[in-house]
Order: sequence, then C-alpha cells, then structure tokens
Amino acid sequence: MKHTLNIFDRCLLTHTIILNFKLLSMTDAKKPPNTTNQAIEIYIQRVTELSQLGQKIPSSQDLLKIAQELGISDEEIQSAQRQSQAHFIRAQGYSTLCHWEDAIDELQEALAFNPFNLPMLHLLINCYLGKWKIKHNSQDEEQIRVRVKQCLEIQPDDQESLKLLAELDKLIKRHQYQLWSLTGLGLLTVGSFMGFIFLNSMSMNILGGNNKKIDEIQQELLTKIENLENEQFMLTSQLLEAIKKQENSQKTFQLEIDILKKEIKELNEENKILIKKLENINKPTPPNPPTSPTPPSPPKIN
Repeated sequence: MKHTLNIFDRCLLTHTIILNFKLLSMTDAKKPPNTTNQAIEIYIQRVTELSQLGQKIPSSQDLLKIAQELGISDEEIQSAQRQSQAHFIRAQGYSTLCHWEDAIDELQEALAFNPFNLPMLHLLINCYLGKWKIKHNSQDEEQIRVRVKQCLEIQPDDQESLKLLAELDKLIKRHQYQLWSLTGLGLLTVGSFMGFIFLNSMSMNILGGNNKKIDEIQQELLTKIENLENEQFMLTSQLLEAIKKQENSQKTFQLEIDILKKEIKELNEENKILIKKLENINKPTPPNPPTSPTPPSPPKIN
C-alpha cells in the first residue's frame, strides 16, 4: 500500500499523532498498574511469534488460551484492544516517514489484539516491503509472503495484498538482474585487471631478461636488411644492363632488317630484268620475205 500524502495530509496526520500521544498519556495515568504489566508484553510477544512463524492467523481460541495462561483478564484485553488503534495510528506516521522498524513494532502490538484487521496487515506488508527495498533481507521477504497468506485467509479476494505480492516479485526480479549485471561487470573488470597485470609482468620479464637476445635479433635483422639492399642494387644494375643490351640488340636487328629489305628490293629489280630478258628470248622471230632473182649484169665493152 503506497502512501502518497500531500503536505496538508502530513500536517494533519502529525497533529493527530500528537493528540493521540497526549490522550494515551492521560489514559495511562488513570489505568491501574496491571494494564501495562509484563503479562501484556509477553502476550504481545507470543501472539507476534505465533503470527510470524505460522502460516495462518491465530484463532480466537489460541488468543484466549494465551491470555488465560498469562492470567490476563477480559478488562485488560479490552483495554489493550482500545490501545491497538493508537498503535496503528503511530505506525502510519512512522510509515509516512519511512521509519520501517518503528512502524513494524507498532503494528505488531496493534495486531496482537486485532489479528483480523486487514488495513493493519496491509500496512505491515508495505512496511516489510519498504524495509526489503533497503536491506534485501530474506526474512522480510518471508514475512511479506506469510502476511499475504493471512490476508487471503481473512478475505480470499483481497486485491491489495495480491498487489503488494506482485510488487515484491517484480522487485526481486529487478534486484536479481542488477546482481547478475554487477557480478558480470565485476568479473569482467577483475579479469581485465588481472590480464593487464599478467601482460605487464610478462612484458617486463621479456624486456628485462631478454635484452641481449633482442639486441642480437635486431642486429641480425639489420644485417639481413643490408644484404637485401645490396642484392636489390645488384639486381637493379643487372636489369638496367640487360635493358641496355636489349635496346642495342633491337637497333642491330633493325639495321639488319633494313639491309635485308634493301637487298630484297635489289633482287626484285634484278628479277624483273631477268624475267624481261627471258620473255624476249622466248619470243618467236618472224620469217624473212622471199627475194627476187637478180638479173645478170650486162657485159662490159672495152
């Protein structure tokens, strides 16, 4: 049961508590000594233990038996029952101020003579719930569940007690989740810290005990690097020389190609001339025309 009182209600409640304190003081002064004797305190203690340890509310026969055993008269019980309401009012004031222990003590005395009072039981459950939020004590959780069962025993459809029980279950789950998160975070932090220490120690051992070996490895690496640079220089020189030779070979090869082209051209010219001559040789000659006979020359006259 949540108490959301405004300023006016709190002032009124505080004023009521003060008036009740004064009335109780005036009433106690008129009471005979046996109304506040040790028997009443023992009665309250035994009824409270019986309510806390049992799973049900003490019956009227149980209360009457305890009163008879302690020699408490009916008048004393009636007087204590009248004081029960004052205890309840004081418990409400303590609960408003979140003084859970004081509120629980007042309610236990109030319920000792009014064990079937649902508003008192609801306030007691709420006080145990407020106390559990702070300390997360399993005994407070157990008392909440016991008192909820007592409320349902009085009124099976009591929604207020079921609502408080549901709130307890919700808070328990949230608390467990927070514990798991904190545990995981703690383990991760511890693991990271231990890993850092281990790596740092290992690094210090390597740096401190193997400096000579590191220097040797460093010198060996420098030598290899120098050898690689020399080898690279030699390969570069060889490559340049090969390129130069290749360029010279290409020039020579091109010159030879030009010479061959010139020779081929000359051979082609000669070939053409020879072919022409061959054609002239193979050309047939025309036949000679017939010649007329020559007349005889006249004789000479002397």
